[in-house]
Amino acid sequence: MTVEDDVEIRCVVQSADILGETPRWCERTKRLWWVDVRRPALQSYDPITDRHEARRLQADLMIGSIAPRETGGFVMGTNSGIYVYDPATSEPPRQIAHPIGDVPGMRLNDGRCDPHGRFWVGSMHDHDRVPVGVLYRLDADHGCRAMHDGFVLPNSIAWSPDGSTMYFADTHNQTSFAFDYDLDSGTIGNQRVFADWAHQLGRPDGATVDAEGYLWTCMVATGHLVRQAPDGSVDRIIQLPVTNPTCPVFGGRDLATLYITSHSQRLAPETLAVEPLAGALLALDVGVRGLPEPRFAG
Repeated sequence: MTVEDDVEIRCVVQSADILGETPRWCERTKRLWWVDVRRPALQSYDPITDRHEARRLQADLMIGSIAPRETGGFVMGTNSGIYVYDPATSEPPRQIAHPIGDVPGMRLNDGRCDPHGRFWVGSMHDHDRVPVGVLYRLDADHGCRAMHDGFVLPNSIAWSPDGSTMYFADTHNQTSFAFDYDLDSGTIGNQRVFADWAHQLGRPDGATVDAEGYLWTCMVATGHLVRQAPDGSVDRIIQLPVTNPTCPVFGGRDLATLYITSHSQRLAPETLAVEPLAGALLALDVGVRGLPEPRFAG
C-alpha cells in the first residue's frame, strides 16, 4: 500500500496542545469541540468565523473525552468520573457517575456515544502501563456498568453505520478489535482482532467511521492516518505533518472535512523545532463524508 504524502493538509488552529484529543463536531453549535487533556481545557473552533476558543474548567479536572448531549452541552470522561457540562450556561461541571472510584492514578480516556445515546468510555492508569483498564457503558438513567476489562490504554471507540459493529483499540498493545454490537441491549460479543499493528504503522489512537463504513485511525508515534475497509484490509495511508496525531472526526458543512487533533507531550526540543504543527488542529479533504455524531441520551 502506497503512503500518500501529497494530500493537502491545513492547520486550522495552532493551539499547541499538550495532548489534544477526542474532537467532536456539534451540529447545533456548528463548531468542532475537543480537549487538551493535560492543560486541561475544553476548546472549540468555528470554521465559518475561523474563531478558536479555549476555556479552563477546573484545574483538577483532567478531561479525557467528550460527547455531545441531547439536552445540551457534553458528557465528559475525566480523572474523577463522568460529568455533564454545558458551555452555554454558567453552571460548573456536574458529576453523574464515578466508576473508577478514588484509585490513585486512574482516569477515564477515550469515550463516545453509541447510535442509541449510551456513552462508552475506557479507563486507564495515567502513569503505569498495566492492564487495569475497564470499558464502561453509561446509560441514559446514569446507570454505569463495566462491560469489558484487561486493557492498558483504551482508544478508538467507534461504530459501523448500522451500529452492528463496535470498534475499539488498546493503543499500548498495538491492537485494534471489532465486536458484534447489539443495539437494543447495548452489549458486545464475538471479540476479534481487527488489526494487529505490531511492527507496522505505529499505535492506534483515536478513530472514526465514514459514511461508507470505513474506519479511519490515527497512528500515534508514526504520523500515519489509516483508512480500513469493514473487513480490516487497509484502503489508504496518509502521511501527516505531525508525529503524534491523536484522533480524527468528520465535521463542517456536509461533514466533508476530516479534522485531526495531535499532541506535543514528551517531544524533545529539537523535534519540536522541526515539527511546528505538533499539538495543532489539522483539517483535510479525503473525498468522503462522515456520519453525524450520536448524542448522549441522558
